[in-house]
This record gives sequence, structure tokens and C-alpha cells, in this order.
Amino acid sequence: MIYSEPLRWLLLVALSAAGLTFVGLGLRSGLRPVDRLTHAAHSVMAAAMLVMIWPAS
Repeated sequence: MIYSEPLRWLLLVALSAAGLTFVGLGLRSGLRPVDRLTHAAHSVMAAAMLVMIWPAS
């Protein structure tokens, strides 16, 4: 959890952009299955990091 509100928003934008980029890369045609899996894993990781930014309450 991060206590600085501006830093939370900055990380929200950065991690959202990274996650969406990996979703887009994973949806391209002609990828090997291992590459598609790698992009999917990075998308999930970005989403997990987004969840950890905000306080639970």
C-alpha cells in the first residue's frame, strides 16, 4: 500500500498502460502460444500490482 495520493495516481496510470499494452500484444495474430502466455501473465501481474496500491478500507 502506498500512502502518497499523487504517487498512487501516477502508478495507476503507468501500470494500467503497461497492462493494456500487454493485453494488446497478447491479442496479436501469429504469436507462439508461449508468447501469448507471457503477455497474459504480465497483464495479470500489472493488475495485481494495481490492487496492491490502494488501501483495503
